[in-house]
Amino acid sequence: MKKYSILSFMLIVALFSGCSIKNENFARSIFQTSGATLMQNYQIDLNMLLIKLEYKLYKRNPEIFTKNTLSYLQYDIKHKTNSINLPLIKDFAQDNFKTYLKIAFSKNEIKERGDYLIVGLYKMFYFAYNEAQFHKISALQYNKKRLEFAYKILQVVDWKIKTARNRQGQYLFLTWQNNWQIELYKRLKKGESLSAKLINNLEYIKDKKESLFSPSNLSFEVVFAKMQYIFTKSLKTVGVEPSHLSVSALRSIFLMM
Repeated sequence: MKKYSILSFMLIVALFSGCSIKNENFARSIFQTSGATLMQNYQIDLNMLLIKLEYKLYKRNPEIFTKNTLSYLQYDIKHKTNSINLPLIKDFAQDNFKTYLKIAFSKNEIKERGDYLIVGLYKMFYFAYNEAQFHKISALQYNKKRLEFAYKILQVVDWKIKTARNRQGQYLFLTWQNNWQIELYKRLKKGESLSAKLINNLEYIKDKKESLFSPSNLSFEVVFAKMQYIFTKSLKTVGVEPSHLSVSALRSIFLMM
């Protein structure tokens, strides 16, 4: 009997002493429900997809990113913090991600609009999953309205990133375009004249890696589809049936942001 008492005492010490992060995480996992664990994993998956999205966008749009944003983002993800504040933002409210996303899709000349898009999405995930609040032991502790709103905004971003243009009619983000279309766009922007010779000399056309009839690049769409799927799973976990928005609804929500 005495042996069991000692073991019980040691278990209590291990759980509540806070001597190490390992013990703390172990204690939390003991009391956390499966729903809360799922929600935590969903947020981790979203952040990993965000890193992938940033990498893909930077590869095609290097001129709209600064070099240090990714490292700052990785720091915040690792430490579960929300410390990034970009220069054009003066509003430090919890839901200021809306301002970041509005800037990202502004028709005005924004040098680092890619930074505002990625940081805005991270701040939206942080807001939706209540990361700043105490450790959650149940999925019921997550804010349903925040998750619903973030899911709607994510759908808006998915639509805008494919369609948004500046005042000169140029796409703000290169995503679905094929490589030959991107090269053609850049060469025309430098002043070359459109001709059959120019098209035939495009790298991906000349090397027969792509043709004028190649299907659009769907890799960005896959990333957003995975993000939206995670949000639908999150909403169902907290007891909400997710809704997919029409284009008219997406426009209305963007205007009200």
